[in-house]
Amino acid sequence: ADEPPLGGLQMEFIYGARMHDTRNCAQYTGHGHIVFLAGATGVVYNPIQHTQKFFNGHTDDVICLALHPDFITAATGQVGRKALLCVWNTYTMQTLSVIRGFHDFGICSVSFNSDGSLLASVGMDVDHSIAVWDWKTGQKRASATGH
Repeated sequence: ADEPPLGGLQMEFIYGARMHDTRNCAQYTGHGHIVFLAGATGVVYNPIQHTQKFFNGHTDDVICLALHPDFITAATGQVGRKALLCVWNTYTMQTLSVIRGFHDFGICSVSFNSDGSLLASVGMDVDHSIAVWDWKTGQKRASATGH
């Protein structure tokens, strides 16, 4: 048994969710599905078919979630050094944008503006740094320290 097993593991269903230190961690999508966070995974649960789909674009635990005004696009932020801010489609599970390099110790909150063109993020650093992004291009529009 010195050989690795054939094939790889594949997620089928996640039981439980991270709730004790997350922000907006469970929301309904425009399709009536529920998106929630579990470890480094974004989960989209279909309550009619009792099935799940998974977004695995993060490299560490995800602790914040925001839905775009279209109720299909999600933004998620993770903990850890050089934290990732991922924007993804909750229907296709495709990554739309990955923003990195500004928040050094994690992202504790994200939110889209009213028309969905901009995305704000708050860092877990001592200053609680705030950034506003054009999430489609990844360009930072503004940044400041928090309180």
